[in-house]
Amino acid sequence: MPRPSLIPPNKLLAWYQSGSITRKQWLAGMRLQLLQALREIAEDGNNPEVALLERLRCRNAARRLTKKHSETELREVFMSLSQLDDFPPANYLWNADHLESPIHTMLREKRFPVLKFNDIDIYRMSAKLTIEYGSLKAKHRIRERIQLRRDWRGVMIVEDREHLN
Repeated sequence: MPRPSLIPPNKLLAWYQSGSITRKQWLAGMRLQLLQALREIAEDGNNPEVALLERLRCRNAARRLTKKHSETELREVFMSLSQLDDFPPANYLWNADHLESPIHTMLREKRFPVLKFNDIDIYRMSAKLTIEYGSLKAKHRIRERIQLRRDWRGVMIVEDREHLN
């Protein structure tokens, strides 16, 4: 059963601070985030072997990503992706700027919803990446090629998105 897409906490907080939503709506959204996290913790507790394998897969994927690019560069790309409105994996990337959160916690190799970075090329003023997310079955995943560039403030923003499937 597919889970509904949640609004990332950073967007909820920005909406609350701008006055777009009430405190009650903000707390309701944060409650849904907490319930989702508790549900995943319970799943991990019920099947610790699968949780350990997923953790090891994600650490290995993070190691592959950090061989080519620095953690700072990856976090900057993840943060720019978390700002997208129509990007469901933003829910797992919203805290990329928190240095105490390891990179591997933002990846999901074989856990629904999957979030895999197949290819990332980060340059000084731009970045190109190929990402797949969604279903556990590879043929049903959404694949995208995303191009980022620095704006006049020096912040990475999405310049182009192309669906590959």
